[in-house]
Amino acid sequence: MKITHTVNHRREIYRGKIVNLVVDEITTNQGIKTIREVFQHPGGAAVVPVLPGGDVLLVRQFRYPMQEYLLELPAGKIDAGEPPEAAAARELAEEVGYKAGRLSKIAECYSTPGFCDERLHIYLAEDLTPAEAGGDEDEELEVVRLTRSELREYLRREKIRDAKTIIGIQYLLLQNTV
Repeated sequence: MKITHTVNHRREIYRGKIVNLVVDEITTNQGIKTIREVFQHPGGAAVVPVLPGGDVLLVRQFRYPMQEYLLELPAGKIDAGEPPEAAAARELAEEVGYKAGRLSKIAECYSTPGFCDERLHIYLAEDLTPAEAGGDEDEELEVVRLTRSELREYLRREKIRDAKTIIGIQYLLLQNTV
């Protein structure tokens, strides 16, 4: 169900290379005047890369806002005009050096809907073959190969704390238990 509020005034506070920040003065459907701060994001695509035999590839990447290394699915921003599936395939090759013979959409979610409009598209990548890796020069990535039992243990022990990664891995693990 989509509810529309009246936007009385919009101010763009910041325009960046990944996000923009706007502040909207709105009137809600109940007639309440309030302010909403929204980070605008073009959306992202993430991939659960499953190797022959069932192991999964993740990347360990330093995340500046958290000031720590996180284990994550290969993922990235969708470029203007790029279909989410193409972004997923690009990120798979750039970050872990594989091409998918089969790429299937498994989920679509909002990363932080309280203040950001980012929509994430999560794909399962199977029938992998090596491809030339070539990630962004400002990214420090380490490819990590984990078995399904290691993934279960990492989730249980909260070694994986990135939301898109938790969603993708739980989807994968549920497929083997249903």
